[in-house]
Amino acid sequence: MYRAPEEKANPLEILGAWLHVWTPPRGVEIPPVPWRKLAIATGIGALIVGIALAILVPRIDSSKQQNAAEEAAFRAKVRKESNARITRAQRATLGDAKALMPAAGATGAEVEAAKGKLDAAMEAAMYSGAQARGASGEIKPVTAPPECERAPGTPTTGDYAVFNCFMPTTEIKRSDRNLAGNLGYPFRGVVHYDTFTYAWCRSEPIPGEKLVVDGEAAVQLPAPCQRKQ
Repeated sequence: MYRAPEEKANPLEILGAWLHVWTPPRGVEIPPVPWRKLAIATGIGALIVGIALAILVPRIDSSKQQNAAEEAAFRAKVRKESNARITRAQRATLGDAKALMPAAGATGAEVEAAKGKLDAAMEAAMYSGAQARGASGEIKPVTAPPECERAPGTPTTGDYAVFNCFMPTTEIKRSDRNLAGNLGYPFRGVVHYDTFTYAWCRSEPIPGEKLVVDGEAAVQLPAPCQRKQ
C-alpha cells in the first residue's frame, strides 16, 4: 500500500505544537521536545549568569564603597572650608575704654553712668568695625549702629555683661506679603566693668542645612565673646 511521505512542520508550527496552542494536521511531522538539550542549555545559561554575577557584584560593591568614600571626603572638605570661613567671620576684636573708669570713691550713680559709657564705647567700636568690613567687601555694608540687648541667660548685674546685637543692611518695606523689618548681621558683645575692657564678634548661627548636623560640630564663638574671661 502506498503511504505519502510526512510533511515537516516549520519552526513556528513545531513551537506551537510543543506549547499546545496549535494542532498539527494529519501527516505533519512534529519532533519530540528535546528536553535533554533544553536542560543542558538552561544549565549553561545559569552558569553564564552565575559567572557574570560573580564578576559584577564585587565591582558594584566596590563602586558603592568608592562613591561613599568620595561623598564623605567631599562633605569633609566642604565642612572644613565652611568652618574656616565661619572662624574668620567670628574672629574677636578686643578693646578697652579704661579712660572711662570711675575714680576711686565714685558714687553709685557715677559708676552706673561709667558702665553705660563703656557699653556705648563697645557698640561704637562694633559699628566702626562692621563698617570697615563692609567697605572691604567682607560683609554687606551696614546701614545703622547696632541695637543691643542683654543675652538671655546671662547676668544682669555683676562685673561683666553679654549683649546680643543686630546691625541692619537691608530694609524690608511693609507690603501685603510681609511685615516691615530689616535684614542684617547678628553680633555678640561682652563688656567687663571691672577692667573696662570689651570684646565683640560677628555671630554666625548654625546653618539650617544638614551640612552641620549637631551643635558640637558647629564653630563656636571665640572665648572672648562667650562669657567672662
